[in-house]
Amino acid sequence: MSPHACGIRLTRPRRSKLGDFRPARAGQPALITLNVDLSPYQLLLTLTHEIAHLETWPNRRRRTKPHGPEWKQRFGELLLELSENPALDPRFCQAVRKHSKSPKSSAMYDTALFHTLRELEGSTDTRLDSLKPGASFRFQGRAFTLEKIHRTRCLVRAHDNQSLYRIARLASIEPL
Repeated sequence: MSPHACGIRLTRPRRSKLGDFRPARAGQPALITLNVDLSPYQLLLTLTHEIAHLETWPNRRRRTKPHGPEWKQRFGELLLELSENPALDPRFCQAVRKHSKSPKSSAMYDTALFHTLRELEGSTDTRLDSLKPGASFRFQGRAFTLEKIHRTRCLVRAHDNQSLYRIARLASIEPL
């Protein structure tokens, strides 16, 4: 258990992040916020991610990168500990163990972990990376054509202005 004083607060859903860590300030303890709409497994992962920030936050003058080597090491250790919990689904534990070897700042960057989370949630969403180049789709109310699939993002062209954009390859879309 962490010796750090910290509050945890559930917040409204945010599009840009699932949770965050705010260090202690002016007599206030550190604070971890988590989006209220997270699935149970996503909440566990996000909370573990933020606890790693809490435990690696510098107490003195030393600066550390938010997702640097110290954070990655601690996050990996916490993930391994989490994966040993017998109450959790074995598919989740296996995916978390794999992810712990080289943890990323987001589960979106680990396709195997992301797909496991979606499977456990019973999601039937269509993902951008399931389309072939040339296919059209709707994303956040706009129509696009898939141009090219890269490692973590896809190059897409907007129908309305012909501009090129990059969208996460695991984004939920509506095929047209």
